Amino acid sequence: MEYRNVYRRDGTPTGETVEKHAPRRAGDFFLHALLVMKTMDSPPPGQGEGRYIVQQRSLKARYFAGKWDVTGGGVQAGETPAQAACREAMEELKLSVPEKKLHLAHTYTVEWGDGSGLHLFLYACRVPVPQNGFQWDEGEVNAVGVFPYHQFRAWVMDHNDEAFGRALDEIERTL
Repeated sequence: MEYRNVYRRDGTPTGETVEKHAPRRAGDFFLHALLVMKTMDSPPPGQGEGRYIVQQRSLKARYFAGKWDVTGGGVQAGETPAQAACREAMEELKLSVPEKKLHLAHTYTVEWGDGSGLHLFLYACRVPVPQNGFQWDEGEVNAVGVFPYHQFRAWVMDHNDEAFGRALDEIERTL
């Protein structure tokens, strides 16, 4: 069973830990880590369009089923957002991403209509494309591909906000 720590809107911990799928309550915020993976063989910044790993969420997913997205998930109790990003890459795509390779690209808070929300941490890194193709957890991922930045951005922006898009643009410019 997975647990996660509860935070306030201002990011301070409440000291409470709850089961991952416990009902959300107004005022409860949780940490969430996302990982943008640019391929190692992408050109250096400013010298051409990068290539990105993108995954299609499971068709049975609770949220955004079938949408193309970046890797990520909830931060478990006792885990840092960076550790969660690395764990999610391994769980979802069987990719080992060293924490020291991560660049924190953006942080922001999302608040839902019920008064609960997420503190999101968006990380970026360069990773090699597996020589023998991708493996993934079929319970979480339906398909995986590598696409040029313009296609990657278009797919993930159909369910993300402009602040997220600006963060992606900054990753493409600098990583």
